[in-house]
Amino acid sequence: MGQVFWKFLLAFWGALILAGTLVWAVNEVSRSTAEEPKHVWIGPQLRLVLGSAQLMMDSGGIKLLGDVLQRWEEDPMSRDKILLLNSKGEDYLQRDVPDNWAELLKEQPEYQVQDKSGQSWFLLAVPRHEFLLEWLRSGRGMMATNSQPAQRFGEHNRPHGPPPDGERFAGKTATDAPLADQGPPAEPRGMAARGSMPMPPVWFHPVFLLAAILGTSLLVSFWLAWYFASPVRQLKQALQSLASDHWLTQLGPKVTGRRDEFGAVARSFNDMAKSVEQAISGQRRLLHDVSHEFRSPLARLQILVGLARQTPTESAMVLDKVEAETQKLNALVEEILTLSRLESGAAAVKLQQVDLLELLESVAEDGRLEALAQQKQLLVQAGAAVLVQADPDLLYRALENLIRNAIKFTPADSMVTVELQQQEQQVHIIISDQGSGVAQQDLAMLAKPFFRGHSKKEGVGLGLSIAKRAVESCGGKLTLQNCYAASGIVCGFQAVISLPLS
Repeated sequence: MGQVFWKFLLAFWGALILAGTLVWAVNEVSRSTAEEPKHVWIGPQLRLVLGSAQLMMDSGGIKLLGDVLQRWEEDPMSRDKILLLNSKGEDYLQRDVPDNWAELLKEQPEYQVQDKSGQSWFLLAVPRHEFLLEWLRSGRGMMATNSQPAQRFGEHNRPHGPPPDGERFAGKTATDAPLADQGPPAEPRGMAARGSMPMPPVWFHPVFLLAAILGTSLLVSFWLAWYFASPVRQLKQALQSLASDHWLTQLGPKVTGRRDEFGAVARSFNDMAKSVEQAISGQRRLLHDVSHEFRSPLARLQILVGLARQTPTESAMVLDKVEAETQKLNALVEEILTLSRLESGAAAVKLQQVDLLELLESVAEDGRLEALAQQKQLLVQAGAAVLVQADPDLLYRALENLIRNAIKFTPADSMVTVELQQQEQQVHIIISDQGSGVAQQDLAMLAKPFFRGHSKKEGVGLGLSIAKRAVESCGGKLTLQNCYAASGIVCGFQAVISLPLS
């Protein structure tokens, strides 16, 4: 696992820890600054109980309402408790009341009920934080066996429950008797003891929830980090193999098949590795072919030198042959240098307006002489003058190579045609011969340097390579293809130069 894996993992967990720390800090600040309980948010369940208070008062009196509030108090899932206060701020169930109860009541003045005697009672919802804190600190088992209820707001373990009707205030009326004179309220029937109240399920415990969140986050962050780090690691290994001259290194479909940026990078790497391998192979093949092409004329020159030494009388004939071999070597070197400059981009391309008709006639004038010497014909079919942006020297070299190549391979007593066609924003120069064509598997290799296929003709195999790169330097495209008769038989070969119009 590399650094990216741990960076993703640590960044994910760092974000969780930072968020948790901020939440804890905000909670601690709010707890330290809050001297009195704040009014709680009235949710749907709490709103239903508060809104139904008057109906319960009318149906069963204040005793029924007190029983309902007592059950709400002991419900383990209730986050708040509801105080039932008289006008003096005393709770009907004798629970402790916040000192700022009057201010809290102003926030919910609509929750007010009246008993049958006309006395007004106020319902006040306050947070019940201490219950959750005790549960969190002591655990479910200890809370379940604890027989004494936790103190709430300084409560002294008094038994809870409303006093019997008629005995609520000893010696005083129901409207003005203080709660201090009341007897201990009776425990509601059917109600479990406060110490043995049911606890929430374990999956509601904050510790369980925290463990579940951390465990899920760990699994997700581990998978996410692995998902991102795995392709990077494979790409790193592939690059190391490429640096060790393993040019055919390819990433597997597990990485290239991904539909994200890593998959795109992997596919680009495979294409790059193929291109590098082809370039290295081409360079090695070029070096081999150049060495082979130089070896033959040099060997002949050595033979001629030896012959001149043995037979001085034949020196004139030997010198003529030496000159011919030297010219061949010179032409080969010139073609290799031209191809090298075109491939490397070192050739100075000077684009200017060129009249294709005039250029074709100039090339065809020399081509006709060569064709006539071999009992062949060259025909140029062109209409009006066509202007293109091109380098005249490079384009002349390309046309010369293609026309000479067509004359070489067309049979005797046949014709080579050069057509000039204009279509929309392009012009096409079509050079066709009537030879036997090229094998289908060799078409893609024709523009490779020194490739001659199964041809027995003279040449070094650089003419088409130079023509292709010269046309591309002028912003055009060279297409090499066979010509087919109506019966589907190959009836010749065709080279098409496509150039944009000026």
